[in-house]
Amino acid sequence: MNRWAIYAPDGRIDRIYSGSPQEAALQPQGDEDLVPIYGEMDDATAYVADGEVLARQPFPFTVSATQIVADGGDTAAITGVPAGTSVRWPDGQVDEVTDGVVEFSVDLPGTYTLRFTAIPYLDAEVTIEAVLPA
Repeated sequence: MNRWAIYAPDGRIDRIYSGSPQEAALQPQGDEDLVPIYGEMDDATAYVADGEVLARQPFPFTVSATQIVADGGDTAAITGVPAGTSVRWPDGQVDEVTDGVVEFSVDLPGTYTLRFTAIPYLDAEVTIEAVLPA
């Protein structure tokens, strides 16, 4: 059975269908386009570039620390973040990374997760534990 991906101009796969591309449900809308997809790839593990479905790769960033002191001054830095990456902060706010660096500090102890999303990378999470000062 054939599988088809409907994808957006940025390469993000919006929907995957099985069957023939002539089915009414497969008609792209707006700026979307249609491309065959092979194997077990899906919208979380693949993207489209130049009409070809490709596997997403891990983010190339580095995390300086996964544990910080909850004093508002100790900072974990995530460096090498590709420009255009969306980061979802623990409070739900979403920002776009422009300079390749995300810094996180907090004054309340706890475990915090930052979520990173960008095509052509696999979605990623960085979990940072903030502990009481000694």
